[in-house]
Amino acid sequence: MLTEPPALPAYPDETLAGLAPEQLIELLIRDEDRVPRNAIDRCAVHGDAMVERLTTIDDDRAWGSDVLPGEWWLLLHAAMILGLIASESAGLLLVRLMRRMSVAEEGNLQDWLSGYWPALFANKPRPAVEATRKLAEDRALDWYIRCQAVDVVIDAAQRESGEALDRALDWLATSAGDESDDWNLRLSAGNTLLEFPRERHRSLLADLAARQTGFGVHFSAQDVEHAYAKRRDEANWKRHGDPWRFYAPGAIAARQDRWAEEDERERDAFADDDDFPFPESYVPYVRLTEKVGRNDPCPCGSGKKYKRCCLLKEQA
Repeated sequence: MLTEPPALPAYPDETLAGLAPEQLIELLIRDEDRVPRNAIDRCAVHGDAMVERLTTIDDDRAWGSDVLPGEWWLLLHAAMILGLIASESAGLLLVRLMRRMSVAEEGNLQDWLSGYWPALFANKPRPAVEATRKLAEDRALDWYIRCQAVDVVIDAAQRESGEALDRALDWLATSAGDESDDWNLRLSAGNTLLEFPRERHRSLLADLAARQTGFGVHFSAQDVEHAYAKRRDEANWKRHGDPWRFYAPGAIAARQDRWAEEDERERDAFADDDDFPFPESYVPYVRLTEKVGRNDPCPCGSGKKYKRCCLLKEQA
């Protein structure tokens, strides 16, 4: 029989309004991934005062191996709160969070937030966006987080003007064509350029497509032809929708049900093993297989890109 997950917390708005930023952060840690949306909104109301309290997410302690589940979830909540605060300081702290995730090789957190960074930066002023551009250009970081930063830059340019978008795409094409840069970064950049097909980039994309073989094909010559036949700007990240639906009651309940079922299956599978440590509390999702990039071929064997196949199903 499945173990009943903890009851979902709920707080009247007037109760949350009486809490100081430190008390709200304690609430976020205590409730882990079950935090209701109005608590996140109340945190954002404090603006830069909350940003100041959240700078602790850049401390070494927050990224240690002994971090508690609630402290781990605070990192995700911090990204969501900062995404609601339309200030330069909030944007710059988001960039610091992105950098920390890469340096700490925190793949689980990157996966939870993947594709949502443009939405989190949509209300941020130019200095914050420029900071993401510098992060995207930082070759000391993992290509995966650099690609997330690229999405922020391109999305901000698209919202600014057609001329700004073209400049940003040319900047990205320079990275895609740089033989000294990371190959995966270059292919991901090429895939983004296919979402914004410009004739001046076509030969570059055709060359990148021709050089890809085997399992790790991001896009083919046929993909290039298809993109230029449509001639339509279609940013993939726009399909991710609202990051804050993470806090919808249905989404919270679905996570608890899914993890309760997974815990039960583990108990059944190891019922005869006296040394198996049964989980006593809900913990962050831990990847059991190698990370699949959103532009990689889907592991299910469909022949589609992961972002257009199982990733969409998982998010749905």
